[in-house]
Amino acid sequence: MGASTEDNSEKRPPPLVERIIEQFEELADTVRIISRISGMSEVARRYAVTNSFDSLLTMLGVLMGSFISGLKEPSVIINTVLGGAVAILISGTMGTYLTERAERASRIKELEVAVLMDLDETLVGKAESISAVMVAAASGLAPFLVMMSLTVPFYLSTGGMLSVMEAYVISFIEVLTILFTLGVFLGSLSGENRLVYGAMLVGMGLLIVMVMLWLGISG
Repeated sequence: MGASTEDNSEKRPPPLVERIIEQFEELADTVRIISRISGMSEVARRYAVTNSFDSLLTMLGVLMGSFISGLKEPSVIINTVLGGAVAILISGTMGTYLTERAERASRIKELEVAVLMDLDETLVGKAESISAVMVAAASGLAPFLVMMSLTVPFYLSTGGMLSVMEAYVISFIEVLTILFTLGVFLGSLSGENRLVYGAMLVGMGLLIVMVMLWLGISG
């Protein structure tokens, strides 16, 4: 009996780790409750996918423009993508926050009229306020991280591990791969053919490539 007790105590994590695990579990429970009340997860997913899609197509156009112009300095390309990523991060986060804050404030006012009480300090009011912040964070961070991933080949080129041409090719493939992944994700959400959705988004990317090449040749 004593040996069994000792074995159980040895298997338990240290008190600090237990407290951290408990805090994470409490945080996860809080996020689930907020999401249930405010519908946050669906809105955040929509913003994150839409902004990532827009930023990918924008950066694909920028990369194609740099390629056609014969830009061969990796640091310049990195700074260009970085500037776009920071702009998307700020505009996506702040724009979404202001929009969501206004929408959710309007919803709360309608509920207050219906129930004849102030909801600011209630769970519903706090959930709406917190969800606006979290949706905004997802809206800005998702496309920012996607765009920053496009700089990796050019960082490798700066270090001499890849040629600039190889960095361009890899970044183009990366954009098309992410577009396909987003399409598959959207297809799974809609319950329709995921490959068709993926092919549609890749087709949009290829259309931009062809248009940019045509403009470069004709110019």
